[in-house]
Order: sequence, then C-alpha cells, then structure tokens
Amino acid sequence: MKQIPLVCYSILLLAPFAHAELAAVEDRSGDLAQPYLRATGLPIHDRVPSDRAIHADLSTFADEAWILPVSSSRLTPGQITPRPLNMPGLQPFFLVGDDSQSLAWLHQHAAKLREMGAAGLAVEVADTEALSQIRAAAPGITILPVNGNDIAARLQIEHYPILVTATSLEQ
Repeated sequence: MKQIPLVCYSILLLAPFAHAELAAVEDRSGDLAQPYLRATGLPIHDRVPSDRAIHADLSTFADEAWILPVSSSRLTPGQITPRPLNMPGLQPFFLVGDDSQSLAWLHQHAAKLREMGAAGLAVEVADTEALSQIRAAAPGITILPVNGNDIAARLQIEHYPILVTATSLEQ
C-alpha cells in the first residue's frame, strides 16, 4: 500500500485557491534578457493581466491508479455527532469512502457541497472504478483519494461521511 503524506494532498487541494499578485519592480523596455528570450522563439508578452487566475483541475489526473487503493485505518463508515469548530479561514471539505452510506450521502448533499465550494477526500477507495463511482455521485466537485488518518487524529473523528467547515463538523 502506497501512502502520500497529508501535506502533499493539502498542497494539491489548496493550489487552486492560491493566487499571487504580480508587481512590476521596474519597467525597463531595453531589458538585457530580451535578445535571449527572442532567440528561443517563444512569444514574449510584455503585459500579462494580473487579474487572471489559473486554476488546476485536480480531479483529472492522467493516471491515479498508482495511489490506489487508499485505506484509512482510523476511519470507518458510521454516524457522527455534530460539533462546533473554531477554525477561521478553513475551506470546507468532506471525507467519504466507496461504501453505500457515503455514496448515498454524496447524492443527497451534492448541491450543497457544490454551492459551498467544498472539496472531497476519498479516504477509503479500492480502485479506479470505485473512485469513479464516488465522483459520479457528486459531479462537478473535486474529490481526491487520500489517507485520512492524520485528519481523523487531528479532528478527533472516527467515522465518515463527514463535512468539515470552519465552524462545524457535521454529517
């Protein structure tokens, strides 16, 4: 079983939300690098609009089979007790598996999850077919396979499906 640290997935999950503003320190029309850049034959754009954000579609990796299966030993399907959280700025996300309870939960809550911009983590998924079923239950929502043990430990949870927001844990 191959596992990728939660930090790597967090970076991938949050990458679409990152946006750095570009600032021109100095505008030198006779820049020394211009002749070398022109020699490459690549187009040179002197003005790039700074309001253009580039978003990666993380749900369409060329081959995700290398990461599967994903299994989270600290998490099982089941009921949770909702409780408040105080994590200002946390982007909403949810944990699901390839079990029937998770798929039904996704079908039921897909519109709400899409509306709030929640991202999904498939914490228990056997293969690419199971991952496809999870994604089909909530079209238009990014759902990535990831081991959920670190999240379970930090949030003190034992079950999924679960929605995590800045203010609450709920099902």
